[in-house]
Amino acid sequence: MEKIIDAIVVTYNRLPLLKECLDSLLSQRENLSGIFVIDNHSTDGTTEYLTKIDDSLVKATTLSDNIGGAAGFEYGVNQATAEGNGDYIWIMDDDTIPNIEASSALIKKAKLLNSEFGFLCSNVRWTDGSATNIAHVSKNWPDKIMEGLVGVVSATFVSILVPKENVKNLGLPLGQMQIWGDDTEYTTRLSSFKASFFVSDSIAVHKTSYNLMQDSLKTIQADRIWRFKSMYRNLIYIKRHYGSKKDIVKMILANMVTGLGSLAAKDHRLTRLGAAFSGTWNGFFFNPAVGFPNEETMGKKIED
Repeated sequence: MEKIIDAIVVTYNRLPLLKECLDSLLSQRENLSGIFVIDNHSTDGTTEYLTKIDDSLVKATTLSDNIGGAAGFEYGVNQATAEGNGDYIWIMDDDTIPNIEASSALIKKAKLLNSEFGFLCSNVRWTDGSATNIAHVSKNWPDKIMEGLVGVVSATFVSILVPKENVKNLGLPLGQMQIWGDDTEYTTRLSSFKASFFVSDSIAVHKTSYNLMQDSLKTIQADRIWRFKSMYRNLIYIKRHYGSKKDIVKMILANMVTGLGSLAAKDHRLTRLGAAFSGTWNGFFFNPAVGFPNEETMGKKIED
């Protein structure tokens, strides 16, 4: 295989998992042009660890502040597109552990498609082998099933391969989305541009403390409720830009139903309800600007 991928890893205070992620990536160095690590101002020894890595493949940046997950990906995609030598970017969190064959499987399908795709996503599994971070299939999902490709319209930033040409044409992820939904928006933007696919034989393990498919506004820990507020806002934004009026109405109703359902939670009921209602409302006034690689204002946006 050629060294045609620039991997992007965003990390914050998860040093043991970051080490495991990087070990997995370095075991696939024959496919990688660079590994761009964006350290979101960690305080657990991550910064010191990164400075001691003696491998030219790893290109680490420690930010002066924690700018959030979404802005971290925006920064990383910008940096890898501008500075990397590969044809593709491979996006993941620090708790993503790609199988040793994951990058080769993605490259094989990318070449089969002659790079004419929005994005490719891996087959993501939790630690027990169950499915997690499940991509949303497209209406014509079976079209290339005989070639090992399932059509999808959105996925999460847990092993996503994107041609750099798409980044140059469509711009960077929306850092202002903060968390939960920035990956859905970006992959939806990409799949709206060109057909996108799930690659079943590219395996990645998402080493979260529990399977995120179990997350709900009703049960999530109180200190993480704010994430749902961001998600509801972001999802309304996505429906406004890529969906129909009917899709927007469905999303509003779905958000309200889950918000009201959270009144049966064990604690912080009004906070949970407020996250659903205020997040949904904010989504109608949320209009972040899309940045492009090498755009002069990009650096200013990240520093602010």
